[in-house]
Amino acid sequence: MSEENVESMRAALDALNRRDVEALTALLAKDAEIVPMRAALDGTVFCGPGAVAQWYAALDESWEEMEGEIESVQDLGDRVLALGRLRGRGRGSGVAVDVEAGSVALFHDGLITRLQNFTDRAEALEAAGLSE
Repeated sequence: MSEENVESMRAALDALNRRDVEALTALLAKDAEIVPMRAALDGTVFCGPGAVAQWYAALDESWEEMEGEIESVQDLGDRVLALGRLRGRGRGSGVAVDVEAGSVALFHDGLITRLQNFTDRAEALEAAGLSE
């Protein structure tokens, strides 16, 4: 199942870049949690069937444009770690952002049950059960 998990992670990140609610929702368990990067600041977590739409709405409030680039994807059994970059432009400020990023997805029965995003690769590695 792990190769399917890797492909699902790639598909999820692709759907995120395209803002495709249906495609990303299809990859998630019905009770999935999405933990955005901003959760470190304000504790935001999006849960359940409307999680993807709520996440995209929050992203669109803050970002004029935003896109992730995958540099590597690592199979860790029931987890998948993706490392890359996040590039965007703030909606209100117009400030350009180009930061290292990481995402960790937990899987159960081929579906993502938790998708957590990080701007700190060390934190992403730790959440994946690895270290630098």
